[in-house]
This record gives sequence, C-alpha cells and structure tokens, in this order.
Amino acid sequence: MNIIDLHVHAGDFKFLRDDIQNLLTHKALEPGFSVSQIYSNADQMESYMRQQGVVRTIVIAECGPGTFFTNDSRSIANFAEKAKNNDFFITFGNINPNYHRNPAQEFWISILLGVNGFKFYPADHAFDPFLPSMMEVYGLCEKFSLPIMFHTGLTAQKDTEQRFIHPFEFKQIAEAYPGLTIILAHCGKPLWYKEAFTMASSFTNVYLDTSLVEPKTLKEYIAMFPKIEKKIFFGSDWPVTGSYTELLSKYKQAEISSDIILDIFYSNAEKMLSEALQKQQLAEVKSAAKNYLSNNA
Repeated sequence: MNIIDLHVHAGDFKFLRDDIQNLLTHKALEPGFSVSQIYSNADQMESYMRQQGVVRTIVIAECGPGTFFTNDSRSIANFAEKAKNNDFFITFGNINPNYHRNPAQEFWISILLGVNGFKFYPADHAFDPFLPSMMEVYGLCEKFSLPIMFHTGLTAQKDTEQRFIHPFEFKQIAEAYPGLTIILAHCGKPLWYKEAFTMASSFTNVYLDTSLVEPKTLKEYIAMFPKIEKKIFFGSDWPVTGSYTELLSKYKQAEISSDIILDIFYSNAEKMLSEALQKQQLAEVKSAAKNYLSNNA
C-alpha cells in the first residue's frame, strides 16, 4: 500500500532544545536506525520512509522556543532541497508572530522558498491565532490555495500554557475563510476528539490528521461520524511516534476496513495535495511573491 504522510518533522537535530530532543527520541526506532541522523538528512529520511511504503511526505517547520527559532521556512526548504528526489518532500513552513515581526512578509518569503503550506502552533508558540496579522496570512493562504495545519490538543512542550488547543476555537477561521483548507492536527488529542470530528463534519474546509491518535480510537470516532473518512489524512508525527513499523502494525490490529485505510493513507491526501499544488501553479503565486517583496523592500 502506498502511503502519503502529512505530518513529519525534520531539520537539524543539534539545534533542538534538550527536552525536544528527548521528546523525539523517547520511543525507539527499528534496530539500526537513528532519529538524529534521519531527522537531519533528507536522503536518509526518504530511504527510511520508503521502506515503510511512504511515497510522499510533508515535512514541517517549527520556528519556536523548542527549536531556538532555527527551524523556520528557510530551514525546512533547505532540508528538502538537499534531497536527490525533489518529488518526495512537500514543505510546510511556519510563521510565528512572536518572532516574525511582519507575518505577511514572512508568508511571501516562504512562498519564494517553495513552501506549499503552513503549520501554525498557537499553543507551543504562545500567540493568539486571531491576531489581525495572522488573519491576513490565512486570507493569503486561502487566495493562493495553501493548506494550513493547526496543532490541536495538549502539547508536550514544557513552557506552554495549553491555550488555543481546543478544535472548536478554530471555528472563527473556518467561517471567515471558507475556501481555506484547514487541517486540525492530532484531532484534539487526547481529550477533544469529538470536537475535532464535529468540526470536520460541520465545515467542508476542515480536515483532520491522525498524528498521535491511537488507531483503535480513530476507528471508534469514524463509526460515530458517517463519511468522515473522506476528511481524514494519515499523519505519523514522526519521529515522536517512534517506530514506523510498530505504528503501521497498530493500524492492522485495529482492523479498520481496507477501503477506509486506502482513503486515509493515500487517496484523501493525494486529492487534496494535487488540487492545491495545481491551483498554486495557476495562481502564479511565486510571481505575486516577487512583486510584493520588490514593492515592500
């Protein structure tokens, strides 16, 4: 089975804070594999992922305290550029209004770097996702067909206040930008699964990713929400999840129907990404970025 993984972390392991390094390595990989090496090397990551059946993956930036603000859109674009196979990685950048003084400018810089979407961390980075500057960014993402992802559910970072983690809190953004693809990462784990699934079933532009959701839990909520399987993308949250082999084994043990597994692991993501990338190309988003940056130098 081919897999598209929508949620993988990458960068330069040595620039991670100690507690984040521990978070990424506390679950063992398969024998003979090293988190720090795979996390930091695009070709090693592709090789590791392909052994598990992954044919494409989104690698995610995180420009926050846990990465000492080093893992920004530039970092993740540079990671992907070093890969011998340019088709394997799709990059999701990151904008942190506590670090980026001009979020709109950082949006356009990210576009020129080749970013195709964004993940935002209001909880981990301690910012209000409804700031006017961030609402402007969401509007730009809608206009140019860049999917966005929000962390939802409890966060493991030590210096957070656990704010802006409830899936329902993102209703305002879903309503304001109906053409914007919004992915609620982690489905609100571990306490707000029902909120996340309700959001995805209520808004045509809201989707879920499975990262850090136990497959048996996922199966239970799929049964509660008819046709919701079309709104779910597989995400591993590697390397937090540990062994990829063990994760896939848990899905087999959950005995989710093969049709639903195909949707979640491949078909849904392939459809969403193909449409998004095609619209980005038609919109000539890089030309718009060059015009903005030249006029606002």
